[in-house]
Amino acid sequence: MNRRNSCLMNNSHGQMYTLEGAASAIMMIFLISFIVQASPLTPLTSSSSHQQVEAQIETRGNDLLIVLDYVPDGDTYSPLKQTIIEWTGVQFRGQSTLYPPSVSDLGETFDAIFLADGTAYNFEIFYLDNNNKWNRKRIFWNGRPSDNAIMVSKKVIIHDEDNIKASFIPDISDTEFYNILDLRLTLWRM
Repeated sequence: MNRRNSCLMNNSHGQMYTLEGAASAIMMIFLISFIVQASPLTPLTSSSSHQQVEAQIETRGNDLLIVLDYVPDGDTYSPLKQTIIEWTGVQFRGQSTLYPPSVSDLGETFDAIFLADGTAYNFEIFYLDNNNKWNRKRIFWNGRPSDNAIMVSKKVIIHDEDNIKASFIPDISDTEFYNILDLRLTLWRM
């Protein structure tokens, strides 16, 4: 028995395995702690569900611009083009009163479609100047978009016969063509 106790006391293999196991456990704890701290997990972190929401917002925005660009029977212009022709160049913020009526109707449509489910929007017009450079003018401005904002756009061609009210948009051609407008709708979740 004395020999057995002496054999256990002199055998250092068991102590080395214990020491290696403890060191490995400590390293794993530090590694997991580093990984958790390195990856931010916030409500704004992109996830597959967040990307799906962005895709739905983009689809709704595109669909709305397509529907608004449709010319109803008996009308000369689509609601979107009618709004652009009658718009005088005044920027509207939030819930201010809108004139002319076509601009008011467009604002009410955007409010009903987007604000009802917590989606904010900005609506801007881009037009070419005489030097073929794009300029921007805001129609509806509801604040600075978030980093996850979606932008959809629709091109609208204006002709001389349309008699556009916004005098800052130049006639860039000697033909019947007046200008091309890029209407941009920026959407984001509030």
